[in-house]
Amino acid sequence: REQLERINSKYNVFAEIRGKGMLLGCALNEHYKGRAKDCMVAANNEGLMCLVAGMDVVRFAPSLVIPDKDIIEGLARFEKAVASVVAG
Repeated sequence: REQLERINSKYNVFAEIRGKGMLLGCALNEHYKGRAKDCMVAANNEGLMCLVAGMDVVRFAPSLVIPDKDIIEGLARFEKAVASVVAG
């Protein structure tokens, strides 16, 4: 959650980060509403699989036994994906 908040402080794309444990959803703010699929496709282009929950929420549901290094790598890839969506 902290790393998603850091990404949001840099790119300002989420209105809210919600969920419990590793099951998290990032609700897009007004400027990016309807672009959850764009985030998912951009993440896929970076080699990261994430989900969408409607048109406005990017969802993460990793394995419960995911190593910390994989979380760090995944969030680095997600940041690149967010940057590409923001760049347009």
